[in-house]
Amino acid sequence: MNRYNFLILCLFLGLLPMMAAAQESVDGTVIDSETRHPISGVVVQALNKAGKATSFASSNTRGTFRIKVTATTDSVSFRCMGYETMKLPLDYDFSNAVEMRHKATQLKDVIVQAPDIYARGDTLVFNVARYANATDNAIIDVIKRLPGIKVDDDGTIKYQGKPINKFYIDGDDFLGGQYGLATNNISHKDVKSVEVMENHQPVKALEGIDFPEEAGINIKLSENAKGKWVGVTKAATGAQPWLYDGSLYAMRIDPKVQNILTLRGGNTGWNPAEQIMEHDFNDMSFTDYNESLWLEYISADIVNAPLNEKRTRDNLSWLANSITAWKRGDTSMRFKLNYVGDRLDYNSGLRTDYFSQSIPEFIQNNSLRTQSHDLSAQFNAQVNKRGYFLKEKFTVDGVWENSRSAITGSFTLDQRIRRRNLSATNDLKLIKRNDKKLFELTSRNSFSHRPDRLLVNGSESATQSVGTTDFRSTTESRYGKLGRFWKFYINGGVDINYHRLKLSLIGMERFDNDTIFNTFLSNIYATPQLDYERNGWLLSTKLRMKWLHQSVNGQRDHINLFPNLYARKKISAKSEISASIGYQLSSPQTYMNITVPVLSDYHNLFIAGDINKYSQRVAASISYKYRNPLTSFFANASLTYNYMRSSFMSNQLFIEDFIISTYAEKLSGSNFWSINGGISKGLGHSRMVVGCEASASTSSAASMRDNAPCDYRQQTVSVKPYFRGSILRWLSLNYDANYGFSRLAVGDITNHNHSFNQKLYASIIPEDRWEFSIGAEHFLTRFSEGNTENLILLDASAVWRLNSKIRLSLTANNLLNRRHYQYATYGTLSRSEHSFQIRPRNILASIQYRF
Repeated sequence: MNRYNFLILCLFLGLLPMMAAAQESVDGTVIDSETRHPISGVVVQALNKAGKATSFASSNTRGTFRIKVTATTDSVSFRCMGYETMKLPLDYDFSNAVEMRHKATQLKDVIVQAPDIYARGDTLVFNVARYANATDNAIIDVIKRLPGIKVDDDGTIKYQGKPINKFYIDGDDFLGGQYGLATNNISHKDVKSVEVMENHQPVKALEGIDFPEEAGINIKLSENAKGKWVGVTKAATGAQPWLYDGSLYAMRIDPKVQNILTLRGGNTGWNPAEQIMEHDFNDMSFTDYNESLWLEYISADIVNAPLNEKRTRDNLSWLANSITAWKRGDTSMRFKLNYVGDRLDYNSGLRTDYFSQSIPEFIQNNSLRTQSHDLSAQFNAQVNKRGYFLKEKFTVDGVWENSRSAITGSFTLDQRIRRRNLSATNDLKLIKRNDKKLFELTSRNSFSHRPDRLLVNGSESATQSVGTTDFRSTTESRYGKLGRFWKFYINGGVDINYHRLKLSLIGMERFDNDTIFNTFLSNIYATPQLDYERNGWLLSTKLRMKWLHQSVNGQRDHINLFPNLYARKKISAKSEISASIGYQLSSPQTYMNITVPVLSDYHNLFIAGDINKYSQRVAASISYKYRNPLTSFFANASLTYNYMRSSFMSNQLFIEDFIISTYAEKLSGSNFWSINGGISKGLGHSRMVVGCEASASTSSAASMRDNAPCDYRQQTVSVKPYFRGSILRWLSLNYDANYGFSRLAVGDITNHNHSFNQKLYASIIPEDRWEFSIGAEHFLTRFSEGNTENLILLDASAVWRLNSKIRLSLTANNLLNRRHYQYATYGTLSRSEHSFQIRPRNILASIQYRF
């Protein structure tokens, strides 16, 4: 009997390796060989030597799969519509991503028409040919009509109410966030599709670890736009005054080398800074990093134009940009060179009521000219793999700015500003990970030198000099343990800042000063974080702790705390909901310890309070997103609440001809509620899109005037419906409206105003070569006294397309020659009525050539 037991035991032990083998599995990730993005829905099969399947699996939305293999398994196959079928041997290193190549899927005797929009996992694909119409000149015209997407006036692209975090061309991020260069120049005929990647994580090593709420966009070029130089050149001239505009945009997209060259100059109202603006999110971000620790003291020449800049910018501008990028597999390099020159003339008026009989009304008429030159260069090198990420970025920037104002009204004087800025920044980011561990190192070293000067010449003269030299070094690391559902991280970092500040004020008698501050800041922080992800749930909690040492006007030490809880639930493939709540215990900003008077402009002085007390803040938010590609319906909504309790209060002192902004030690609290939302719907087989954005907010707080506390409450409402698209084959309409309501209550005094702006542009296309457009913009402001201000602007244009390459146009703007626009804004305890000069009537003839 014992002999039989021994034989059975030996047989059982001999079968153990086979049983273990039967339980083995293969894990991996499937990606697109061109875009490097994960592919979901790939059918994965384990095959024996005869080619028969022994087990099945499919890739999820992140492209990952797990399939069981046995001792008889010989290979693994991958099949997905639109891609070549692949078969890999079992000994293949599946830690490397499986790259699938595109291949057209042929269906016999069936004609398949590409849909307007379809979903591929977390990616929405918009067929450009279905959304384009005859009035489009660049791909941005098509993007503006895509449901779920909104483009701001400065060119920022938003999806479901949030700015996108990356913009790719054929899967490459060689623009470095300057996507305005591409979207305003690439022809929609050169683009096959626009892909929106929801919850996009641009760093492959952080996929499945960090979950952004923002989307990324990839435009796929058509085959005839690849591997050769394509672009557009324009020339225009016009009158009143003499107008001119010339530009060249050239692009070459190759799998290994990408080039972009942009040149432009003219005086037609365009803004060069918008075209080279870096829109996307900074992937060098830190857990606890404030870009600006110090104030912008001199603000006399900062202008916020109320209308579209083509209406208000009386300019002479230049732009030169060059981008060269290289790519080999997961490794890429990029060199960018930018130059921007801008000369602007503004004429504006201001009337401010402080809701107090003891404070006279303030009147200002300002004739301002600004001149600026900005030259920058940037080198970027990056390795972006699933298990390894390395990025090195070095930027040098030089800025030269001058401005001069002629002021009349309550005062008559001349005001001049001179700014110079030289800065250099080096960024480094390293990430290494495997299935169980994560290590991340981020570093930034920056230097800047900035001498600014403000000169005021009137009945009395004053000079304010602000000279800064700043060096800052920040290093942060993160270590993580990765489980199947749980992930634990610990972040830690050191932030060191040396800031030399030289302040000199002459001509203000008792406020005169000449002081040098050599300040040193050190910030040591740590953040433990715990994440849980399962069944569509993502829960994350973290506690940020910071020790801050300040050496300015004495030695100070502070402890700051920032606990936070975040949750997100993917309800279905169409919708998700997220919420967060956080608390902050914060020390005063460092600039509060600089207590000498600083002249911001001829009428305003700033004196910090030297207050060494904490403030507390509670913030909570909840948001919901829904999208249905089949019906082209998108919706989003969010609710936010903030409460802040502080030991000090802002205080305005009206002394003689000056307003002194300072702080006083007094307990204060503020409440803020806001709700935002938007919907959009594609209609008529992608010919049209309708939508509406809405927001409302209410806040209550207190401020001080002449050392006396004043409670105030403010409410705002905004509703923005829009419609864009083709009503008929020969008729296209674009309509945007914006209703706004603002109300300010200071004590027993209540003031409010209504505004309503609307734009309607109609294009008639009698045949594909001709296009006639007429547009109207209406601005209505109703002030609290009952009076109203109406402004109507009319435009017209005609376009003749000689062929697919040459386009002639004649444009007339501001046909009624309206020259002024009036509107109202609210300050903390004041109301201001503004008047802004508009560019005169002008006519522009242009020729455009695409190659």
